[in-house]
Parts: sequence; structure tokens; C-alpha cells
Amino acid sequence: MARRFALVLAGVVLGAGGLVACGDDDGGGDGTTNADNAETEDTADGGGEEVPEDVVVLDTDPSAITALDNTFRPENAQVPAGTEVVWTNRGRTEHNVLSVEGEDWGVEVEDFQPGASYSHTFEEPGVYRYYCSLHGTEDAGMIGTLVVTEPGTDPDADGGAQPGADQGTDQGEGAG
Repeated sequence: MARRFALVLAGVVLGAGGLVACGDDDGGGDGTTNADNAETEDTADGGGEEVPEDVVVLDTDPSAITALDNTFRPENAQVPAGTEVVWTNRGRTEHNVLSVEGEDWGVEVEDFQPGASYSHTFEEPGVYRYYCSLHGTEDAGMIGTLVVTEPGTDPDADGGAQPGADQGTDQGEGAG
């Protein structure tokens, strides 16, 4: 009897977990869902893309984003226009950085092996979504959002920005 109860309980727990995983994942149909499916705030610069609430302000030039353990750290970042952003693969597996909108930036797997770095300078304000196609899709998994603001924009005016938050990088290591 106890064994039957344990099997039924395990089935209920697994079934409930499956239902949670199959919840609403369309993020309103605008393609701005992040890994936590968090609500988003106002759009940046009228571009139609929404700004995630948990944006971390990167106030260095160049600014660092790390690919590690199938995540981008920080996942959602903000920089002023004209900032060079450097992605570094600090993990043990290969990654890529692909733009969701097909802009002329990003790096393929063969050029982003462990230890390698890729950089791009974002001149135009807007919301730039990206992902690793090996460990995610455009809307889930290993995804990131870069919010590029007008130079001199007050980071606190964004509401969700977190100035000085840990970027999850060690800039003391050399770029590859």
C-alpha cells in the first residue's frame, strides 16, 4: 500500500511539474520573453522592443558580458551608445552570440570557443536581443538583452536598472 501511494504521489508531482513547464511562454507575442518570463517595462527609444525589469547598468567602456554555464552574465544589460561590449566565453563549452533581429553583429561557434572574446560597439540606441543557438532559442534558454541608451541617460530613470551590480566577470584574464 505504501509503495502504491509513493508511486501515485510521484506521478502527481511529475505531472504538476510538467504543467508548470508548459505555462504561458509567449511573453505577449512580442518576442521579449526572458528566462524568468518577467514582466517588462516601457520600450526604449520607441523601437517596439520592451526593456526587461532586471537590467544591470554596465558603466565601463569596454563593458563585459560573460558566457558561462549556458547563461550570459548579466543576462540583461544597459550601456550608453558608443560603448564597446565584449562577450567572453569563460566556460568549458563552445557558444555563439547571435542577434535575434539579424543585425550585422554576433559571433559564430568557431570563433567563440572557450577562452575566446568577441566585441561590438553599439552606436545606435535601442534594445538588442541575442542568444546562443547551442543552448537556447531566440526566446528561452541562453538568451540576453542589451539596452543601448542615449549617452548621458540617467540609469536610475530606467527603474529596473541596477547600477554597480556584479557583472559575473573577471576582467583580469586576457581576451582570446
